[in-house]
Amino acid sequence: MQCLTCAPSCTMLPSSAIRGGQTPRDTARWTQATSTSHCSRHARRRVLQRVQAMQSGKGGTRQQDDSGSPAAGLGSGGPQPPPAAAPPLLSTSTVDDGNEGGNGASPSSSGSKAPTGEGSNDGWPSWLSKSDVETVAIAVAVSYAIRLVIAEPRFIPSLSMFPTFDVGDRLVAEKLTYRFSRPPSTGDVIIFRPQRGVGRDSSWLDDNVFIKRIVAVAGDSVEVRGGKLIVNGLPRTETYINEPPSYVLQRLVVPEGHVFVMGDNRNNSYDSHIWGPLPVENIIGRACWKYWPPQKWGGLEDWSDVNKLTGAAASLTTDNAAVLPVAPPLK
Repeated sequence: MQCLTCAPSCTMLPSSAIRGGQTPRDTARWTQATSTSHCSRHARRRVLQRVQAMQSGKGGTRQQDDSGSPAAGLGSGGPQPPPAAAPPLLSTSTVDDGNEGGNGASPSSSGSKAPTGEGSNDGWPSWLSKSDVETVAIAVAVSYAIRLVIAEPRFIPSLSMFPTFDVGDRLVAEKLTYRFSRPPSTGDVIIFRPQRGVGRDSSWLDDNVFIKRIVAVAGDSVEVRGGKLIVNGLPRTETYINEPPSYVLQRLVVPEGHVFVMGDNRNNSYDSHIWGPLPVENIIGRACWKYWPPQKWGGLEDWSDVNKLTGAAASLTTDNAAVLPVAPPLK
């Protein structure tokens, strides 16, 4: 009988040769032991032959064992072939660093690249979110659009408009009335840029803006005497001023396209009685609301009706005339 593992080089005695005094069971035990001993010696002999072949310079080539099947020597060039019963291997082909045009493709070459520390493919750094930048840019654009077209906040830096505004008060100046509703009129409190040569020049860091009240418009005559503001020959009764003016202004006529502005603190205001009428195009907006401090929260009183200012003076004149004594009739 031959050994199935190392046949045909290993031969054993036939199992039918039963020696004297031995039973078939003993013969089977002897046969199995003899077969195991022969196979172990033959396996050691094959390994020794392979080592000798590698030492003689043939280690890089495939050797063939005694049974005729190819066997990969130690240090052979290719990967070991899978056994016949093994499941199929998945593709593990990659692109070699020196051969980018190969047939294989790594996962990073077909998919999206992993972000690096300096930035992503679109040029944005990893620490900066593109959506955050877009949100801030939209918010800034909307804010400037509102400030340019609709309204803007302002604060009071001086006492020229006291007692209507004190230092540190904050207000909102709207810009829609003069664009869509009506032109500037008497009694309006306006913010404006003074004409060139008045005050300091404006810059990006220093916005030179004044706040005053319109007391006369184009075509009106203006003068100040006797502590009274006289417009078109009628004295004005102004309850919003701090004190009567202590200076004298000669009569003048406001030219077309201009307004005459004065501060409510008449004796402490750098206004038109010093540098003349103001061009209408220099007006930025109309002050309409105080929002700081909280106790002053609310809108400004409307003094655009001239009859409020001149009617009180006319009524005062009529009342004074009524109390004069009546002269006796002449005889």
